Amino acid sequence: MSIEKIYERIETRAAESAGEIVAEAGREAARIRDEYARRSAELGESLRAYAEKKAGEAGRRLVVSEQLELKKALLKKKREILAGIYEDARKSIEGLGDEESAGIIRDMILDNAVTGREKIVVSQRQSRIFDGKFLDSLNAGFKGGGSFTLSEEKGRFAWGVVLKEGRRVVDLSLDVVFEQLREKAEPRIAALLFPETERE
Repeated sequence: MSIEKIYERIETRAAESAGEIVAEAGREAARIRDEYARRSAELGESLRAYAEKKAGEAGRRLVVSEQLELKKALLKKKREILAGIYEDARKSIEGLGDEESAGIIRDMILDNAVTGREKIVVSQRQSRIFDGKFLDSLNAGFKGGGSFTLSEEKGRFAWGVVLKEGRRVVDLSLDVVFEQLREKAEPRIAALLFPETERE
């Protein structure tokens, strides 16, 4: 459930919180789509005619090559826009207050812990969150009672935790969680910003 909260926040940043980015992204996407349509039409009227009359197969290859270049340009811009959305969403998560971060991370641990005896590697930046009160709540929340402990090791990540027990490692740092959620969120966000091209 907690990871779903991060997923929802990514979508929220894309659809609402990042209003200016989304608006600009939409305008830029529309501009590229319009340019693509205009240049494709020009190709259809001029280069294709030239290909048929003068250059035969070589000319037709020129038309196809130009169309591919236009599609590459659109794809590159889409990636740039999506990267901006994700970066903005990351910053919003990293900027959460201690109480909200602690609540989300607690739920993530409870969702992903196996035995309840894992050691918790926390980031140096967030170490103040993980006090005795946090551990008491965490251990009480684990089914059957947990005995989580904090590792003396500090992680080099900015947000989240890593669970360790023996050889088993569960990485719940923001980088790893975000990459997993990106695969899930990207089709929906891309469809939001590029509805016409997503149907091609």
